[in-house]
Amino acid sequence: MRPEIRQTDKYPLSWRLLHWLMAVMIVGLLIVGLIMADRAEANIWDDLTNILYAWHKALGFSIIFLLILRILLRRRSGVPAYPSHVSPKLLFIAHQAHTVLYTLMIVVPLLGWAGVTAYPALITIGGYNLPAMPFVPVNEDLAKQIFNIHGWLALALGAVIIAHIAGGLKHLFIDRDGVFQRMW
Repeated sequence: MRPEIRQTDKYPLSWRLLHWLMAVMIVGLLIVGLIMADRAEANIWDDLTNILYAWHKALGFSIIFLLILRILLRRRSGVPAYPSHVSPKLLFIAHQAHTVLYTLMIVVPLLGWAGVTAYPALITIGGYNLPAMPFVPVNEDLAKQIFNIHGWLALALGAVIIAHIAGGLKHLFIDRDGVFQRMW
């Protein structure tokens, strides 16, 4: 027998829009990153590759600012309550999953920024140059190491996102407990 479902508090509209904007941007960055890596490995350095890299850097750097905004909003206002019937075990899992998700959303773009600083390859779309990350020396070998870690952690972020989506869909279609509606 299912627990009684009550109306769950929702995140404010601005938070929901920010969540979905970042979701689209991050999934796009993962896809573009995979395409870029394939093209680089195949030694294809043409206008398309350059455009992909330029957009990847610009959007990745933008994610840093959007994430700072998101964290500030979350710290200032807290989050809506989960439905009362959600178990403490599930609340713990959700908290841990969000901690990993936020950690990777911070670390992956910062590593990308460090990598383009070390390379250096700071030019993005429209000829705009990103600022160099402080305290990161120009060193191509260091850049390659940073990009390697950046790539692997981006794949880990992709896996966590897939699990996050699966959890959301489980709440929507199987549990039908109102958890998904908090962010929809």
